[in-house]
Amino acid sequence: MITLGERYYTQKELKEIPFKYVGKDVQIARDARLCGVENMSIGDRTRIDSFTVIVASREEVNIGHHVHITSLCYFSGREGLEIGDFCSIAPGVRLFTASDDYTGNWLTNPTVPKALIGGPEGKIALGDHVIIGTNSAVLPNVTVSEGIAIGANSLILANTKLITWSMYAGSPAKWLGERSKKLLSLVPKVKEYELDPELED
Repeated sequence: MITLGERYYTQKELKEIPFKYVGKDVQIARDARLCGVENMSIGDRTRIDSFTVIVASREEVNIGHHVHITSLCYFSGREGLEIGDFCSIAPGVRLFTASDDYTGNWLTNPTVPKALIGGPEGKIALGDHVIIGTNSAVLPNVTVSEGIAIGANSLILANTKLITWSMYAGSPAKWLGERSKKLLSLVPKVKEYELDPELED
């Protein structure tokens, strides 16, 4: 397949970047921006596409195996971010581990001393097999448990109660129903394709 305008770092180049850990067959677009790579771990066969920004300025950002982070995403991982295996994150998704205070009781934005800024902060964790639809936002102190699907344009607040293997959508997100676990039976087949790439044809 020929792709215009998008190139990925080579495996040799990735090994020379001081990541905390980088797995095999990782693809990171040259026009993605990763800040604080020394605090980042990226698992095998994970792909990060163009114009995505991931920040690990203080706590660790750990991204699992077989994760696809598409274009134009923004992940503020200052307070810690965990992304499980086989996660799919659509274009324009925002993950915020810290947010400003909107009440007017505190100043906002990073141009003023941190002691004068309010707002919630806390780690975000995405379990295995999570899928998040385009333009959705996840706010601080949220755990999106295994198998949860979040529809496009959804807002996940810290007090959103999320049930594993369920589907959610809306702003704020609401429960839509259960999600099938059939995909779990396909996970062992991934190894077969990795061992024999001709199966793809």
